[in-house]
Amino acid sequence: MRKTFTSLSALCIVAMLAGCGQSQSAQPVDFDKNDVTFTGANSITYEKAYNSTKSDVVRKILIDEHITDAEFDQIRQLYADCLGEKGATVEYEGTDGRRSERFPPGVSVDQIDEYIQECVADTALPYVEQLHQLDGQDPDSDSVDALVACLKRHDIADQAMTADDYKRIVTDPDLDDEYFGKYFNEQRSDYDAEKSPAYWACNANPNS
Repeated sequence: MRKTFTSLSALCIVAMLAGCGQSQSAQPVDFDKNDVTFTGANSITYEKAYNSTKSDVVRKILIDEHITDAEFDQIRQLYADCLGEKGATVEYEGTDGRRSERFPPGVSVDQIDEYIQECVADTALPYVEQLHQLDGQDPDSDSVDALVACLKRHDIADQAMTADDYKRIVTDPDLDDEYFGKYFNEQRSDYDAEKSPAYWACNANPNS
């Protein structure tokens, strides 16, 4: 994504009636995270991945049809954490899907299969591994700048937040929930139903 810059004079003309220098709030956005259309080269696989998981963390990564190295590592860590809660450890070999899951003694083969399938479903990991290979491995830092700018326009991100701040926050589940959880976690008591559509729209298209 490429950022678009508008000159100060142009902004003054647009804001003439309100007074130059006053911030302009973005218009409300109508966006349904449960009704997403993928249109890129790997749209079918992205759609399968998106529909296979109910994890909002994973959906946020998939929605812009681009998986950076950091996002790929984040989902692999989510898978490892999911199995870790069941007493297992995960070791990865390369980035093409080779991994080993080690369970403690006494866990049946059927139980192991159930655990693995549950964590695969939670993270859409096989699809993510495939898409990461297809998509290339270069982080799209420009799109992060545009995403942060979009979140600022909709008063979702602090105006002082940088792209590096955002990447640090969203790669830490606790920080992500602290800063943005009320926009994507509908179970929270402070869930912001008014701004949530704009949050998802920015993740799908930073020009929203």
